Amino acid sequence: MNNIKTKLTQSNNQRVVLFQLILLVSVLTNITISCGSSSKINRINKQQIMGVQLADGQVVTAQTAKVNERSDEVIRSFIQKWLYLSFNWTTDDVTVKVERTKVEIPGNVYASTYPITTSRDFRTEYSQEFAALIKKATDGKSSIQSAISIDYISEEPTKIRDGVWEAIVISTWVGLDTSQGQEVFQVPFNKKIRLKSIPIAGKPNFLASEEITNLQSIIDQINQYGLQIISIENYDPQ
Repeated sequence: MNNIKTKLTQSNNQRVVLFQLILLVSVLTNITISCGSSSKINRINKQQIMGVQLADGQVVTAQTAKVNERSDEVIRSFIQKWLYLSFNWTTDDVTVKVERTKVEIPGNVYASTYPITTSRDFRTEYSQEFAALIKKATDGKSSIQSAISIDYISEEPTKIRDGVWEAIVISTWVGLDTSQGQEVFQVPFNKKIRLKSIPIAGKPNFLASEEITNLQSIIDQINQYGLQIISIENYDPQ
């Protein structure tokens, strides 16, 4: 009889231990799943996609990111926009006097100088050099159509440090005399451009004529990238 009781007790104890093991495994599994889900949720929250309504009522899709982060696509798009502004114009376009220097450049070129840093007078020096280059290339003619042919922009701009990138541009600046239908110049524009992220700027205000309204809109558009050019160096593609 005692043997039977002992066997029953052992059997019950084994069942209790087995039940406890099953319960422990279940708890550990739930914890693992919970941690995994929490990690996934955190990753999703860090890159949350949402709809944002702009001031004009337009709704766009946006993805959260660090304040000083810019994607490769945004950097490439900014550089492309900057190149088109710099080189797509005609000598008949409205010109704008650059502050301090008083040199005159086409409106698009003026807009393209806004994303260039003012540190160490870099923007002013760039504007003066570009104005001199335009004068030399166009030879004072009033019928020149300027354009840029872009061959390459770095697919993956090099990240120098947090919020700073470097990209290579290989392109050709061309000029066409529309009165004769002939190409009058072709200048390589191969550069190493360094950029940094900046807070997205507000709309600039001008105290000028109504002709500047469109220019203000163009400057506003390129400022929305939140990027600034801090250096431009010659690049040899060889």
